[in-house]
Amino acid sequence: MFRRNWLSTSIIIILIAYVIVVLGTWLWSAAMPSSSVRPLLSDAGIRWFFGTFVANLARPLLIYIILLDIAMGLCVRSGLGYALSRLFRKGASLDSLQKRGMWAVLEMTVVEVGVMALLTLPRHAILLSVTGAFYPSSASVSLIPVLAFMLLSASLMFGLFSGTLHNYKEAVIYTLQGGKHLKIILCFYVLLIELAAIIKYALL
Repeated sequence: MFRRNWLSTSIIIILIAYVIVVLGTWLWSAAMPSSSVRPLLSDAGIRWFFGTFVANLARPLLIYIILLDIAMGLCVRSGLGYALSRLFRKGASLDSLQKRGMWAVLEMTVVEVGVMALLTLPRHAILLSVTGAFYPSSASVSLIPVLAFMLLSASLMFGLFSGTLHNYKEAVIYTLQGGKHLKIILCFYVLLIELAAIIKYALL
């Protein structure tokens, strides 16, 4: 109940901010026509809003959110998240199947880290820029997707070796389901990104 109230209250606050920004910029521009404030309630403002709506949302952050949510969802469903919490928060021991899963995760992680090291650490590594810099480069741009893939593969290995995922078909189904919070996160993403874009358009 608290979570539901928090979500609805947060959305209402954001929508109120929309009303304040839209009406505020319109009233300001009407009272001071010579100001640099651009109202959304104008021919140019309405054209801008509809014309840039998709472009405002189409940014790498959206891809990062989706990939991390899928990885986190499988991390929870495979039991890897629970096993890690037992190790690092409660200090409890794992059963034999969980230990086997953690060893599989460790071996997979070592291989993946080794591959990424070969692709990024040498002076003229493939994923570095032409000047040998990490940022900006293909390595820095793909950092979040790589981390999401590593978490996803670790979750798959843990689930298959610990028995929480019984076969590859089940693993694929859980992976496609993603995290249970994706819809909520995307809702806030759309509202906040568009609000920021409106403020930038009106004031900057």
